[in-house]
Amino acid sequence: MTGAEFAKVFSLPFEEASSWFRDKLNIPTTKWDELAGEAHGKGFMSAGAYQADLLTDLRQMVDKAIAGETDIREFRKQFRPLVERYGWQLQGGGPAWRSDLIFRTNISTAYQAGRWQQMDVAEVRYLKYMHNDGVRNPRPNHLAMDGLILPRTDPFWQINYPPNGFGCHCRAVAATEKEYQAANPTSKQRPENWQDLPDKGWDYNVGAAGKQHLADAMLEKMARMPADIAAAWRDLIVRMGLEAWLVG
Repeated sequence: MTGAEFAKVFSLPFEEASSWFRDKLNIPTTKWDELAGEAHGKGFMSAGAYQADLLTDLRQMVDKAIAGETDIREFRKQFRPLVERYGWQLQGGGPAWRSDLIFRTNISTAYQAGRWQQMDVAEVRYLKYMHNDGVRNPRPNHLAMDGLILPRTDPFWQINYPPNGFGCHCRAVAATEKEYQAANPTSKQRPENWQDLPDKGWDYNVGAAGKQHLADAMLEKMARMPADIAAAWRDLIVRMGLEAWLVG
């Protein structure tokens, strides 16, 4: 791909981020890590949001935010009435903290997933991990990856493609062949503990996670549930018409 063709791809409206989010499936959960890892790449969930209507309304708010139609201030204003209307018992903090977390997490994951798709179309060969220098309290495990340049097909990116945690501001940018060759030898190799660097539950690539990851996670979760709860989940899958979605 020529430089002009590459520039054309990245000058397109950022529809990839919105379409990635709109392809998600609403999943009611009681805890943030009830379905972790790759399942979050295709499922929309928020800890304690177990009502279908609540998830639908929350999803509409997030969708507008990703599309650039709602800023963080407006999102906060809409979030508190939503919590009160459904009697949502928030976990980990109050409405202000939780609204910020939901807003930033969903925008960050959608943005990075969209970038992954763009880089796939542009046939980007190398990626460079970039830690945000402006972070007040950098995480050592994220900082350890700063400046690393590896082929986009390297297994490293299937686990460490950012974001790699709640509030993570890291990103991956395209790198050229020249940059890759000029990098010092250590930057061409994965760190020894590369599989353990993401925060808990974030060891997956948001842009590459597929429907099968969600299906596998749900089936695995159901296998460990008490029989009555597992039966309720199976009924939920049937009622919401998810069977075809999971195997499609």
